[in-house]
Amino acid sequence: MTDPKDKTPWLLQDAGDLPIDRDSPHFREFQEVSENFVRGYKRFVDLGFPSESIGLAMLGATINMYNILEIRDKLPDLLRRVADRIETEERLH
Repeated sequence: MTDPKDKTPWLLQDAGDLPIDRDSPHFREFQEVSENFVRGYKRFVDLGFPSESIGLAMLGATINMYNILEIRDKLPDLLRRVADRIETEERLH
């Protein structure tokens, strides 16, 4: 059986249309930070916060990160591409 940690995230599969620098670290390098991030937001779920509020907070965190990295101007196009992938994907992973 394949270890789920070895699966490429659905967003990165066939990511030719997404602005990914092929010289950047493999996505697994970000795994620990991602797991901590999810654990933190899961706490909000466990506390009974509304799902919509949690999702909006996560989106706000993404916008803040793009601001910090000074690449916010790239975010609208990226979100459009991701939205297109979500709408055309039959099954999200």
